[in-house]
Amino acid sequence: MATNGKGEVWTAAGKSQDDFMLKDECILLDFADNVIGHDNKYNAHKWVVGQPRGMLHRAFSVMLFDKNGRLLLQQRASDKITFPDVWTNTCCSHPLYGMAPSEVDAPEATLKGQPLGVFHAAIRKLDHELGISPTDLDVNKFAFVTRVHYAAADVVTHGPDAPWGEHEVDYLLCYKLDVDGEQLKITPHPEEVRATRWVTKDELFRLMDEKREMPLWSPWFCIIARKFLEKTWWGSLKDKKAVVKTCKDWATIHRFDCPDHLAKDGVGGGQGRAAPFLDDLEKQVRASPKKEAEILKNAFRKEMLNDIATTTAVHGRSGASLKQGAYGKVPTHSHSKLDQLLRPREVIAALTLKFAPKLAGLRDNLGGSTNEDVRFCDDMLCKVSRSFAAVIQQLPAGCCIDICVFYLVLRALDTVEDDMTFYAGNEGKKEMELRAFASTRLLNDSLEPIKGCGEGDERILLENFGAVARVFASLPKTSRDVIQDVTQKMGDGMADYVTAELAQGTQDTAAYNLYCHNVAGLVGEGLTGIFVGREYESKSIEAGGALTWPFCTENHLGLANSMGLFLQKTNIIRDYLEDYVDGRAFWPRSVWTKYATISDLGDFTRPAARGGGDSKCIDTDHAKSIVTKGASHRALHCLNDLVADALELVPDALEYLSRLKTPEVYRFCAIPQVMAIATLYECFDNEEVFTGVVKIRKGTAARLIVDTQKGHATTLQTFRRYALLLQKRSSSCRAPPHVQQRVADAAAAILKATPEPSL
Repeated sequence: MATNGKGEVWTAAGKSQDDFMLKDECILLDFADNVIGHDNKYNAHKWVVGQPRGMLHRAFSVMLFDKNGRLLLQQRASDKITFPDVWTNTCCSHPLYGMAPSEVDAPEATLKGQPLGVFHAAIRKLDHELGISPTDLDVNKFAFVTRVHYAAADVVTHGPDAPWGEHEVDYLLCYKLDVDGEQLKITPHPEEVRATRWVTKDELFRLMDEKREMPLWSPWFCIIARKFLEKTWWGSLKDKKAVVKTCKDWATIHRFDCPDHLAKDGVGGGQGRAAPFLDDLEKQVRASPKKEAEILKNAFRKEMLNDIATTTAVHGRSGASLKQGAYGKVPTHSHSKLDQLLRPREVIAALTLKFAPKLAGLRDNLGGSTNEDVRFCDDMLCKVSRSFAAVIQQLPAGCCIDICVFYLVLRALDTVEDDMTFYAGNEGKKEMELRAFASTRLLNDSLEPIKGCGEGDERILLENFGAVARVFASLPKTSRDVIQDVTQKMGDGMADYVTAELAQGTQDTAAYNLYCHNVAGLVGEGLTGIFVGREYESKSIEAGGALTWPFCTENHLGLANSMGLFLQKTNIIRDYLEDYVDGRAFWPRSVWTKYATISDLGDFTRPAARGGGDSKCIDTDHAKSIVTKGASHRALHCLNDLVADALELVPDALEYLSRLKTPEVYRFCAIPQVMAIATLYECFDNEEVFTGVVKIRKGTAARLIVDTQKGHATTLQTFRRYALLLQKRSSSCRAPPHVQQRVADAAAAILKATPEPSL
């Protein structure tokens, strides 16, 4: 007797169709029929925005023949949620995850023709649907024939905007009885089966052609009948051995579109307007069989990105601005103008920055130079970093140009690393360029420039990098040494990731921290070196903090690294969708795999992972109720876990700020930090992280910038304000209790580091 893996007997007693849809866990697959996870039937069968073809899962179709070679058909019950009232094969259902005996088959079992898990599932469902006793069946008499991959929206029942459908790799099973069909005891379950009928081959195809008695047929059985049964009534059906000898095709997955159930000219195909694609995929595989694995891997990746595109298209149409990613458009979620206008203090701050920046303490100590190269650097700074340029320009004249050059050098290096097409197929050259950048381009202004890499202003910067190199050569030796050292280390770190597989994030938290060190912690180290070398700050900012890092010798520069990591982790959390679409993600696998139901980081983009968050994209109340039902908040669970991890860096970052003595340097360092805590709070428990890029209000950013002029006490109160908000929401955020507690503890640590304001 089947159990659910917890020792509980799987039974239909007292369960409705709704119960089965919520409790039964389908086995989710990639396009090569490899198991990648599991989810409930509700989620797997939703054809909605965010997953327009549902979730590909494993299924089986039993063809039960009596000793005379007649096939048992069933008409699905009117109460069935998907494809009710259609005529189909004897039994069609799903092997389930978490059952005992196990119903999950490994590839090896399938290739040997012995998917015992599917056989056990077939026995379970023949009993449930038709009342055929397991004692009347022998698991060893099931003949596995082949597999069919098909997709079909239930447009017959629910119309062209159907929220339900099937997307399956269907295992075709044949079973030959030793008795007449009438001698087999059948007791159909009324919520599963409306009627049954034994038919000969001729009768079957007459009934399917005429459609008078049986007008509705399941799309999967139409494929089975026309593509397989019509050619051979499965090997004359003497016995299993004869069927296998004549018809076995265990290694093949046959792919077929069901055009009547998919979109045509943008109409039909369910809520997500799913279009045909399997016929084309089948042609690709047949044309290049040796490349089948690669073709299927790429096709599955494309499917995940197409799923995301249905979501981003909706948000794009709703008025969100669009941010260009490597594949399609990733929207930026901005606040409305009304939302902004209702906050007068922020409006005043924004107007001050725009029309009277000197009142906000932003004086330009970089402009006005007569040197053509310096003017180029100033101009490029404003173009490649519009938001941060003014903060660099307000630095003391004695180190302003040093930081400007440092920023432009790293921006140029980052452009080389970020461009995923310029070096495509020649990754070795890209790696060499990154490792040699500090010792070649930084030191030699006459080198042939890199042309065609990057886009827009970043491309111009690279093509005219000789000007930056000449200004670099004019800097004091202390600054040059720091900039070259950090550029070399960062280039080496970036080069290590050129050929790394990052589509699914970094390996673990150690690799996550190391990556953040390579791209941000090193920046903190470099800035610290320049500030100390120029004697604007004391060596106290080179100290370690409460957190220890394996990349900091004796925790030297630990505070600077914590500050840099806080910024980078915030960016990585915010940029989840853009990074995933770009194929270079950084959320650590050791964290996200604890929450995802499949072995793909894109799982969190699906509405089923966000509480059905895309219900707002669907027109009817009925469809909205379908999207939310069965959904979990696993995406938010993971997001909030990573937010807590980032928050734990704040006390060290505040300690670094407290040791700064030069007001302009303080503001330079404090502004990114207050922006980060505001952004992190905006991302916290926010579904929009998974549908676009979350941004704080422009007015909020302006107020934060203006407030840093008031000094460290005001910055502490800014952090305290956000910590109180996080603490208040920690117990109600969508996360497991241990994550809620981690957020609360991190907020408490920030509150401890930020004293209450005096009356």
